[in-house]
Amino acid sequence: MKRIGVVSDSHGDRGHLEQALMKMEAGGRLDCLIHCGDGGQDAVSVTGNIMQVIIVRGNCDGWGCPYQEEMLLPIGGVTFMITHGHRYGVKRELDLLADSAVAKSAQIVCFGHTHTPYCAYHQGVLMINPGSCAYTSRCAVITVDDHGEYTTELL
Repeated sequence: MKRIGVVSDSHGDRGHLEQALMKMEAGGRLDCLIHCGDGGQDAVSVTGNIMQVIIVRGNCDGWGCPYQEEMLLPIGGVTFMITHGHRYGVKRELDLLADSAVAKSAQIVCFGHTHTPYCAYHQGVLMINPGSCAYTSRCAVITVDDHGEYTTELL
């Protein structure tokens, strides 16, 4: 079983990011932490012993930011699409992001940008936005079992 923590939009608020990590790890050690942009560097400084840290660039991370804008990541037989979401117009609608995920054969999309928690299926793809962890410590945990089945919890 794999436990994946998801955060986004920390915007330099490392204190609340640390609180989010404590909430996520209260259910067990994380195997992976995904940061969906706008403060990804914050995750580098607070992740401790998490085996894998995945960070994508958000619209506020600047052009000198070394992170990719989007990634596909297989974890436990499930393909994750990770993006900040600003290039997909997620503040207006999620169809473009869902279309892209389907075209890339992703089962789960992790995104941010809106600062609002969201977890629902679109076009058969699970769309997860943990919300902004800045000032709130909002986050999500995805658990993937050995058969590729998954559950999600917004915290």
